Amino acid sequence: MRGFFFGLAVIMVGGVVALLDRRRPKRADWSYGVLVALGCVLALRPALTVLSGAAVRTVVMPTDMPGGPWEFGIDPLSAFFLIVVLGVGAVVALYGIGYLTAERAHRPTGGALLGLAALLVALALVVTARAALPFLISWEVMSLLGYFLVIFEHQRAEVRRAGLVYLAATHAGTLALFLMFAAWSGTGTDLTFDGLAFSARGLPYRGAVVLLLALLGFGIKAGLVPLHFWLPGAHSAAPSHISAAMSGIVIKMGVYGLIRVTTLMGVTPAWWGWALLTIGVASGVLGVLWALTQHDLKRLLAYHSVENIGIILLGTGLGALGLSYGRPAVAALGFAGAVLHTLNHALFKSLLFFGAGSLIRETGTREIDRLGGLARTMPLTWVAFLVGAAAIVGLPPLNGFVSEWVVYQALFQSGLAAEPIRLAVLGAAGLALIGGLALACFAKVAGTIFLGRPRSYAARGTREAGAGLTAPMFVLVSACVLIGMQPLIAVGPALTAGGFLAGTGAPGTEGMLSDVLTSARLVGSLALGLVLVFAVLRVSVSLLRSRRIVGEAETWASGYPRSDPRMQYTAASFAAPIIEAYAPVAGVQVHERGTSLHTHPTDVIIEGWVFPLWRRTRSLAGRLRPMQQGRLHMYLLYVVAVVLVLLLYLVAA
Repeated sequence: MRGFFFGLAVIMVGGVVALLDRRRPKRADWSYGVLVALGCVLALRPALTVLSGAAVRTVVMPTDMPGGPWEFGIDPLSAFFLIVVLGVGAVVALYGIGYLTAERAHRPTGGALLGLAALLVALALVVTARAALPFLISWEVMSLLGYFLVIFEHQRAEVRRAGLVYLAATHAGTLALFLMFAAWSGTGTDLTFDGLAFSARGLPYRGAVVLLLALLGFGIKAGLVPLHFWLPGAHSAAPSHISAAMSGIVIKMGVYGLIRVTTLMGVTPAWWGWALLTIGVASGVLGVLWALTQHDLKRLLAYHSVENIGIILLGTGLGALGLSYGRPAVAALGFAGAVLHTLNHALFKSLLFFGAGSLIRETGTREIDRLGGLARTMPLTWVAFLVGAAAIVGLPPLNGFVSEWVVYQALFQSGLAAEPIRLAVLGAAGLALIGGLALACFAKVAGTIFLGRPRSYAARGTREAGAGLTAPMFVLVSACVLIGMQPLIAVGPALTAGGFLAGTGAPGTEGMLSDVLTSARLVGSLALGLVLVFAVLRVSVSLLRSRRIVGEAETWASGYPRSDPRMQYTAASFAAPIIEAYAPVAGVQVHERGTSLHTHPTDVIIEGWVFPLWRRTRSLAGRLRPMQQGRLHMYLLYVVAVVLVLLLYLVAA
């Protein structure tokens, strides 16, 4: 653990250097990038050794504070999440250097770089804390740092509003976690995770209160439906590299918390696994459906985070069900699929946000329907974005397919059981629907932005982003392709973590590892073969056409004198037939006029539930305000009434 904490210290030193060395920004950027990357590598070494089969590493800090000693440790679950935090976080930090370079003319950027470095440290401490108190402290630091990074461009009103909603939501989640640990510690043991696991056996109602509070607190951070309402605004308002960190890393802390609580509780009741499975399918389907309705590129990507968190939760629910029904193979595969998709989502979603950041830097707009034809002027960004889009859809042979394939295997394994867990196989239909809708969504995005002709002045005259932005993108492209082509690199450690969580141990996962890899390689090889055949046919057709004379003519303009870029399919018109089929839950408002038709996407939860509830609460508070303006004898009467109620409670108890 010494190397781990030393690596975190190096990361913080890099952030401090970026803040203090303002007079020489190039040197500060270089020092920041080197130190953060070096610190991430040093802190990752013990995690990699644990995943390779070494013993769990822990460090205990004695303290006189309530709750017992502070413990930090790296087990296979923590190790896998450290790869997500520090591996992807290092690439995000490097991209942030290039992204913030243009901001130096408007505002200082050293504080933002330091904030990101501190955020990575806080995230690493969250996943290694083995006691409630250091966990909650790290969690609160993570939440506050996330708020300040989201409101980096606080001059804009929509950014301030998104930051306020995020702050309120994240602190509501933190309060739920405080209540969860308070309810869990009622047996009088210390608040270390080992003590909580021991006391879980004596919790009333099999820990239902603890589990529900965990679902609320961690569900808000993860962005589960209907607790996702803060996520689209915060992700779209933040700078693109912070959006990548929030979507790829920060919201995964909610997933980590849910998995950790599930395993600390031992064998959870079956309703818990069914609840996670159901919420996962609902989040996946609704998240991708709401993404289809979006006109803003970053909000669209944010809703896809809701979708992929749903897929991760589906795997987590399968793991919990496997524990409940005594099916270790289902449990190991379910948890392995969940943690593997956590890593893969961090890779391809960060890649997509990087691509969006490069597009926004060059065009100055996030509106999808104002773009077009950018594949010609930004070919590197186009290739990187295309790889990320194919990966998030789950197409082989890329990493998104590998993790979804593991989840499918867990679903199929559950269908072979004799217990009620066999009904979980119906989740495969939900996962397939999620994939189909995601394919339609990214066909819309990629086609509208990169193909066709420029739809506005913003899309004309663009050029490729600089090396500071494209290089980190292709680091993530390489990771997506490598895991897809060589799935053993990621599936092996994921099954190690899954076996640890299921209680079967890494040796018991060898047979499952072989089966999963064989099937994944077979499907991936077939897909790669089809791609190569298509490429050969495409080149052959192009060569044949080049040898004959081809006439050119104007495209038919539907009776108009000439074609116009506005005649192209828009993103909204492309998605309209699908959205119409899900109209009751799509949240699309249609504004028709004599000469125009405009659709406006709304968030069903925040517009239909959260804001109306807030307005009613504010109205009630206004009515109660006169109670604060009474006379002294009225206040004394309130005190006496409260004391009497408390005395009656003590007598009755």
